[in-house]
Amino acid sequence: MEPTIAAAHEHTWAIYGGILTENSWEKSLKPDADMAEAYVVVVAPSWTFYWLFEKKISLSVEAQLGKHFAGQDHWEINLPIVGFRWHPFPWNAHVDTSFAWGIGPSYASQIPEIELINSDKSHHWLIHWYGEFSFGPPSADWEFLARLQHRSDGFGALHGGSSNALCAGLRYRF
Repeated sequence: MEPTIAAAHEHTWAIYGGILTENSWEKSLKPDADMAEAYVVVVAPSWTFYWLFEKKISLSVEAQLGKHFAGQDHWEINLPIVGFRWHPFPWNAHVDTSFAWGIGPSYASQIPEIELINSDKSHHWLIHWYGEFSFGPPSADWEFLARLQHRSDGFGALHGGSSNALCAGLRYRF
């Protein structure tokens, strides 16, 4: 059975949570990453607006509203305005899988404490990007997601620090 590929204009809602790390994004992905006592919960609606290469890649926009708690207490709004998702994996008939990456602006309602700890500096406005794998039953309207969420100054383009969160959650398509 072939997995169902989304309609031309797909809408989704995701809810996920995660723990922040005290490391660079590369080190955050390693088993010995240093976890901070800081957490985030995010709701994220998205809209897929275009397909490329015979529906192998989809383009989307996503809005994220996150609430930080424990080691820091603020709201974060991210708008990854350029997101792409790679759909074809050889095992999709058994486990529908995709990889996504997106980038856009990020606004924090207060200067994030973890960014000050990591970099001695931060700013309300920074750049946000994420990398994500999602997987679920073929043809289902829901899927699990695992995401690295990153906020930074874009290699010095802005004046700020950086933070990373390792996240997991669920997405529903409609």
